[in-house]
Amino acid sequence: MNNQKGFSIVEAITSIFVFSIVALIVSGLLVQAMNVERRAFSAQAIQENVLAVLEIMAKEIRVSTISDQNNNCTTDPILSALNIAHPIEGAVTYGLNNGVVERINGGITHTLSSDDVIFNSLRFCISGSTTPSDNRSARVTVLLSISNKKGRETLTTNVHTTITSRDIVDELRN
Repeated sequence: MNNQKGFSIVEAITSIFVFSIVALIVSGLLVQAMNVERRAFSAQAIQENVLAVLEIMAKEIRVSTISDQNNNCTTDPILSALNIAHPIEGAVTYGLNNGVVERINGGITHTLSSDDVIFNSLRFCISGSTTPSDNRSARVTVLLSISNKKGRETLTTNVHTTITSRDIVDELRN
């Protein structure tokens, strides 16, 4: 009679309870890891867009003459569009239209940002000289705010960088 084999009902319920707790913890960790991954993808999309847009603008600003006048960047309104005179392309304007960064040249509008993000603001501060007579380069500070469009959580990043316009002809002479 004492030769019984198997689990008692108490042992079975206890093992199911312990397994349920372990499964709940593991599934919680998995959900948290997926949320972190989504957040990382959103941050990566923001970073890639900011770098691409700033690189395009910086290349043209460096070799162009700034058409806009100086502003001291401490008073409103800070410029919401930048007008430059490119040596080859001619008049180029950078601006923001419904969350999309645009480059306008010769009446043709090119979209610079992707559909994955939205630019909340794009502002330009110009300091230094915009006239070549004093031999000082103009500096354009780009201030922008960008957010992701996808995902449950909205990430917003604020970025600013300064680009110096330079005259390549003068650099080649020296």
